[in-house]
Amino acid sequence: MKEREKLKCGVGFYLMADRAILPTEAITENRLRVDIEPVTVFDYRNRAEFIAALEKAIAAGNPVVPNPTDEELQTCGDGFSEFKEPAGLKYSGLPTWDELERKSILASIRCYPSGYLLEVFDRANDGKWSEDTALELRLPANVGLSGVVDAILDHLKSRKDIPGSVVDFNQSKTVKGA
Repeated sequence: MKEREKLKCGVGFYLMADRAILPTEAITENRLRVDIEPVTVFDYRNRAEFIAALEKAIAAGNPVVPNPTDEELQTCGDGFSEFKEPAGLKYSGLPTWDELERKSILASIRCYPSGYLLEVFDRANDGKWSEDTALELRLPANVGLSGVVDAILDHLKSRKDIPGSVVDFNQSKTVKGA
């Protein structure tokens, strides 16, 4: 039986109409994954910029941080705890986490020695992120992050659920009114 492969690094990011928000993904003492500063904001429509942002985040890795304190958390509508001031929210220009979910697409990349697990999440009936994936790909290491980015950009061509976005990535301006 093959031994379970150890995760090298994981990143999650939010794709909005005009930018991507890439928080540092930390691991708490209780092994929960949380978004922390520094946060990178970049133009994901620029392939080279997208690749560079992912390379930097993956090279930095997943720091281990203390468990959040009660003062940092609040109970949300579904009864779960959430951060009062999530790391990525202030870079979105939106007032609430619910708005961020409705106006972005959530994606994650898990890096293993043998390759990448790419997940881009679907939209739930309430317009927020779903636990279901719209795209789930396992890519070999030899495709590199350029192959991962190409898969994401190709997938986004079929998505019509980023408000304000035009899905033609060949245009220099892809936001309505830009």
